[in-house]
Amino acid sequence: MQMGKYTELNRQKLFRGIIRAISSYLIVFLVPFLAVSWIWYDTSVKSINEQVMLTARNQLIQLKYSLENTFIQLNYLTQKMTNDHVVSLTYLQHPYLTKEAREAMQTYKITNDLVEEVYLYYKESPATLYSTVGSFSFDTFLKKVLPKNEMGQEQLAAQLDSSAPTLLTLEGAGEEQRYSRFFYIVPIQSEEMTVYGSAIYEIKENNLKRILDLSNNDGISNTYIINDEYQLLASTTNDELARFLNHPDRMKKGIQTGRMRFEQSTYFVQAIANNELNISVVAVANPNQALASVNRVQEQFVLVFIAILFTGITAVVMLGLRSYRPIRKIENLVQEFHRDPKMTLHSMDDVHNTLAAFLVEHQELHQEVRLQTPHAREQVLRKLMSGRFRSEQELALLLEAVHVCFPNSNYFVIAIDTKTVDSKAKQGDKKFLIDYIEEIKEADYTAYATEILSKEMLALSIGFVDGKEQKEIVDAIAEKITHAISLTPAMGVGMTVDQLTAINESYIEGLAALENQGSQGKQISYYAELSQETNHLPINYPDNQKLKLIQALNQGNIEIASETIQRLIEEGESKQTSPRVQKMYGYYLLNTIAQVGGELVGAEVLHTASESADFNSLNQLQTALLTIAQQICTKVQKQPLDDESEMNEKIFSFIQENYHSSQLSLESVAEEVGVSVSYVSRFVKKESGKTFSKYIQELRLKKIKEELIETDLPIKEIIRNNGYYDVSNYTRKFRKIVGVTPGQYREMNQKMRNY
Repeated sequence: MQMGKYTELNRQKLFRGIIRAISSYLIVFLVPFLAVSWIWYDTSVKSINEQVMLTARNQLIQLKYSLENTFIQLNYLTQKMTNDHVVSLTYLQHPYLTKEAREAMQTYKITNDLVEEVYLYYKESPATLYSTVGSFSFDTFLKKVLPKNEMGQEQLAAQLDSSAPTLLTLEGAGEEQRYSRFFYIVPIQSEEMTVYGSAIYEIKENNLKRILDLSNNDGISNTYIINDEYQLLASTTNDELARFLNHPDRMKKGIQTGRMRFEQSTYFVQAIANNELNISVVAVANPNQALASVNRVQEQFVLVFIAILFTGITAVVMLGLRSYRPIRKIENLVQEFHRDPKMTLHSMDDVHNTLAAFLVEHQELHQEVRLQTPHAREQVLRKLMSGRFRSEQELALLLEAVHVCFPNSNYFVIAIDTKTVDSKAKQGDKKFLIDYIEEIKEADYTAYATEILSKEMLALSIGFVDGKEQKEIVDAIAEKITHAISLTPAMGVGMTVDQLTAINESYIEGLAALENQGSQGKQISYYAELSQETNHLPINYPDNQKLKLIQALNQGNIEIASETIQRLIEEGESKQTSPRVQKMYGYYLLNTIAQVGGELVGAEVLHTASESADFNSLNQLQTALLTIAQQICTKVQKQPLDDESEMNEKIFSFIQENYHSSQLSLESVAEEVGVSVSYVSRFVKKESGKTFSKYIQELRLKKIKEELIETDLPIKEIIRNNGYYDVSNYTRKFRKIVGVTPGQYREMNQKMRNY
């Protein structure tokens, strides 16, 4: 009876285990699949809506610029006629010269495709208009050219007496193909800016619509022109939507809310106004057309999902039955592992809880070790130099934990003076020494470098196999350093020891050789010979805003990154006037963020950046840059900040706050943040790519240029306020760098700015 009960218990246990296994497989399949499907669809809809709105906005900007450029051409055309005596009132009224004047007006008319007819009005000849086909009285002009319009002669005269260009739009005329609704009136002025007449351009409505059609190349949005009373003047189509919008209240509501409902669909509405001409260009986009492809993919996705679901259920049942066999083995192992001998495992929860406790304990330890490995390696090597290890076994365990592996038998230390290297580094553009020799692995020797900040030196610990000569290794390392930085620093070489725990003795010998190097006049001094020399290395700095952006991304601060991106975009739009230069400027920003993202996050950012490279404007690029910055910062925020990050922030904050001070130097920065000059130099070079002096020079030069253009301060005061007290000397330096003196630079750029 007990045996039957035990068998029944095992059967129930087996059944519950299989059901749990099957359920777990279904959950693992369904939940991620549904989540990914929803996220994909939601992201696609949002992305397409944003793209539709952005495309419509770009079309509006293009249309606005096209219209403005067209009317500007008419302004220039009027100026040319003003200076042409052939179309003067004298010629137009002369019985013999009037033909020549009309032919000249005909020539001016055909220079612009948008012009149907040109009329000239002179105040000396009131109530008369002159065209290529003859002269008209106001009454005749109103009857023949502006029929079905309530405008009187007084209103027409008031329009012609305007001192600024105006666009006259009429209702009703455009319904008949013979008459235009658009007349562009430009005042004719003398050299003393006195208005003595007007040029009236009758606009071809078909050509105006052609401009609208050219701006609407995606087939998703329609463009319209309205006046300041929200009345529809022109449109790309004459369909139901256009007739629906031919109502001022509906058009006004759509523009104010940014969207509207028409035939069970939601449309996006955007408008850009031209206050000088009292018109606005409007884009109405239907995102459903763009979403049609997404909906088709979704339908196919659902069918595939159903097929995969049924296939998965069948596979899950089979795998569930097979999976319980190894689970029973796991139960037995857990039963043995668990410290409570009375514990019984009748559910997967018991297995999970026991395994989880074991794995969490080891995972936390592994995570801590992984995070601390770089710092731990530095500490282990420094402790090794100080001779604090007495046990070979303890040392071997620690070195393995921090991934340091020396060949057996022979060890020695090279002490390298970095003070001399760093002082020469200030004049060049090379990497720092530790970047080249932090870890050297060759077939017959291995070396690890650690920086001793208190002594401003590097300690290079070397292990090598039997049969290798110490001098051969030292010469090889010296050659590697010389090839990398184009100079050989002062080095002191200690004696070889046969135990790693005794390597501190070689370290002390190396220090002694290094300290007495000068007496022997050699760059490489062995302990027995005691002789040395010194040398120097370069330091570089980054651009102001670029550096701020890099630091913001490194810290995961999306607010500062977004603000900096916006400033960079605004600066590019305001100061880079050429579209080609703006394109190059945009690639520079995209490349900067892509490089930082690649280092911090990985290839996924580079993939996103490559998709964003095909931008049409800096405004469009800004959206892509903010998306990439958000992606980078989200990942970085999951990583813990350390003391070094805080130190880095202090260094650059101090530089940005004090760059205008003549007392700013590497030493003052190092003293302020409490680190060595070597540390500051190495960090700045790694992050910026420019030397300290070069960076400060460019930072001050940029500020001086801005103040020369944007302020009226005396040039001497501007130069002194930015850290240069020898004004005449800096003026010569400014001319050498920029090509002109500060005064010439101010005059030239202020004229361009005013223009």
